[in-house]
Amino acid sequence: MGQMIKANKILVRSPNWVGDVVMATPAFRCIRENFPDAHITLLIKENLRGVIDGSPWFDEVLELVPKVKKSKNEDLSSRKVFGKGTNEYLRLIYKLRMERFDLGFLFPNSFSSALMVWLGGVKRRVGYNRDSRSFLLTDSIKRLSENGKFLPTYMGDYYLKLCVQLGCKITSGKPEMFISEACENKANELFKKYNIDKKPFFLMSPGASYGSAKLWTAEGFARTADSLKELVDCNIVLTCGPGEIGLADEIEKLSKSRLINLSRASISLDVFKVIVKRCMLLIALDSGPRHFAVALNRPVVVLMGPNGPKYTESEYEIGKVIREDIECSPCQLKTCPTDRRCMTMITPEKVVQTCMDLIRAEA
Repeated sequence: MGQMIKANKILVRSPNWVGDVVMATPAFRCIRENFPDAHITLLIKENLRGVIDGSPWFDEVLELVPKVKKSKNEDLSSRKVFGKGTNEYLRLIYKLRMERFDLGFLFPNSFSSALMVWLGGVKRRVGYNRDSRSFLLTDSIKRLSENGKFLPTYMGDYYLKLCVQLGCKITSGKPEMFISEACENKANELFKKYNIDKKPFFLMSPGASYGSAKLWTAEGFARTADSLKELVDCNIVLTCGPGEIGLADEIEKLSKSRLINLSRASISLDVFKVIVKRCMLLIALDSGPRHFAVALNRPVVVLMGPNGPKYTESEYEIGKVIREDIECSPCQLKTCPTDRRCMTMITPEKVVQTCMDLIRAEA
């Protein structure tokens, strides 16, 4: 453990995936608690901003976007949005150098994220020794290993170790999310438009941006929805991420019941928080929505195949992970080279039974 230091200006480079940002929230909270008077700036991808909206941890948020659209006569130097490309990259580096940060926390493992913070003149730079970048860090942390192999570690603890490195005290490892009144109002309009809150509802999130190896079958979700509606007087709500509308449509088509398909509703992440908070139970893959449920104290049934459970399984989760014991799992592959049997062998009957057991336990 390192010795606690003083810092007036802190830069936090956020993780790059929805679920990882949620799992990093205990570390975000820890940084604020240990540096209560510091000015803390978060650098995060624009599409992930909704995850942390409403949180009390940051004084300023800088957004990274794929491409900045500049209107006529607009001065980009006044904006806190930074796109890709050489000019945008240099503008961001200039912004960081002008801020004169005392301390930087690097949550991504990439070389590029460390290079950006180094070029930005951040005095003390804390991150993991990954991707051949240790020379860019002042505080380089080694990942836990045994006999030359990395040990699977829950990502929330993995991120908190960045704080421990500097002697920070940890009060809690529980993920946390915040919902503003404005988000509640947006969600109310959505619920009214689709008649969602007429009955208690199960929420299904069948997509996973990580890769096709994580996906369950559309038929499996459809049969699960039909069985749940037979057992419970409820609604079934379908949500999905960008590029997954076809999957939600297929589930709706295969189902014999009326499902509420929100795939075309353009739901932002901040509004999605409200949907998860209000659901009776979430059925998801090992993806971002699962971690929303953990942070918002909602029961969740997780269908997991190619990924190792220790990376994402939280002690604060109210739920159950369904995995089949397959010789090739976990493989951590994004695309399965064979038949995805680790996922296709999960039966709707098992999913339904697990859901009902959780609902009864929560009653």
